This record gives sequence, C-alpha cells and structure tokens, in this order.
Amino acid sequence: MFRSALPLACAGLALLATPALAEPANNLGITVAPLGAYVLQGRTEAERTVGYSAGLGWAYRKPEAVVEVGGHLASSRHLTEVTPMSVRVVPLGDTRVRPFLGVGASLLVPHSRPRPTAPDTLGRRVLQVGVELSGGVGVELGQNLFLSAEARYQNFSARGSPFSGERQSLRSTFLGLGMRL
Repeated sequence: MFRSALPLACAGLALLATPALAEPANNLGITVAPLGAYVLQGRTEAERTVGYSAGLGWAYRKPEAVVEVGGHLASSRHLTEVTPMSVRVVPLGDTRVRPFLGVGASLLVPHSRPRPTAPDTLGRRVLQVGVELSGGVGVELGQNLFLSAEARYQNFSARGSPFSGERQSLRSTFLGLGMRL
C-alpha cells in the first residue's frame, strides 16, 4: 500500500506545484525546519515515543488571499510523516506577521517498532492515515525570506485502516527558515 501511496502523493504535489510556478513570483514558499520535536502517544503511557525531527514545508498563496494551501514532510529516527495538502486560514492576509490555522490529511510511516503490536503487522512498516490540525506564524525577515514556527496535532489509526478504533496521536513543533520563490 505504501509503494502506491508515495508515487500518488508525489504526483499530487507536482500537479499542485505546476500552476504555482506559472503564477507571478513570491507565491510559493519553501521552509526548511531543522529544529523540530515530537511526542507520539499510543493508547498507553508505555507506547509513548519522544524525539527530534527535521522537516520541509511548502505553502502556496495568492497576494491578498486569506486562504493558502500548504503541506510538509518531516522525518526522524523513528518515523516519517507527511501531509501532502492542508488548507490554511491566514486571517491577517499579507502582513509582516502572518498567523495561520490549518487542517489536512496526514500519512505516517514508522521506521521501526520495538515489538509487534498485532499478529497481522509482525513489525512491518504500515502506512497509517490520519488528520492534522496545525497552527503557526510566519514572520517576514526581508523581501523573500521569512521565519516560520508551527505546531501540529495529528491523530492516526494505529493499524492500516483509517477508521480503526485503535488511535495514536502525534504532537510536534518546528522552527525553520523559509524563502519565497
């Protein structure tokens, strides 16, 4: 399932980025966030994982708009999570300080499991599907540079089915530097 989902996510990003590249400059923002931390919480306290993460984010917006489309990819030693597309509300529009709230669909791939969680997984990598709520702020540093801080809450199925009753949550924060293209 993961092998077919990853090319589809990449194709979706390419389709979204193609119109963005045809628009006037400064509509596409790319953020590199080398400073990130996360807490992955399962059903019990024993299923808790804490670590550091790094990420790459993107956001597409039109001038004067209060809605933008964004996404990110973040990875750590224990997991990789991606939100190919989220919709963000930017209530202040084009200002030097731009807070936002967003919602999107997320994918999570654990790199390793300390012990099998169910007989059907046997420690294999299982693509987990979930929802993301995010909030953050961007601060313009210059004409095309900005500082970005973001916090995310993601809720994933603990198994392959997105409607599984077994859930886990991922809370993360990131600080990065971005550039408008």
